[in-house]
Amino acid sequence: MKRIILSLAFVAISSSAFAWDNRYEIKTDPYGSSMGDSTGIEMRKKYDYDPSTKYRGEIDNDGSVRMRNYNGDTLRGTIDSDGYGTLRDQEGNTYRVRPR
Repeated sequence: MKRIILSLAFVAISSSAFAWDNRYEIKTDPYGSSMGDSTGIEMRKKYDYDPSTKYRGEIDNDGSVRMRNYNGDTLRGTIDSDGYGTLRDQEGNTYRVRPR
């Protein structure tokens, strides 16, 4: 019984350690426009510098987000003024967004 509990604890700790590398960073796009009611943003996985996996798009003043990467994959959703929100891709997968 002790072995089962210890192995479950080890799996839980190791899975949370590996999940840390899958974080996404969202920041304002230095090359995007900030005209009108929207601001250019970009999102990429932390420490992933492949330009084909980076999403670029706009966030409106009401918090609605539209982003697209070089492969044509899209993300849509909402982010509130505190930085929390959800994004959904075209396959139905959801991504939770939260500030650090």
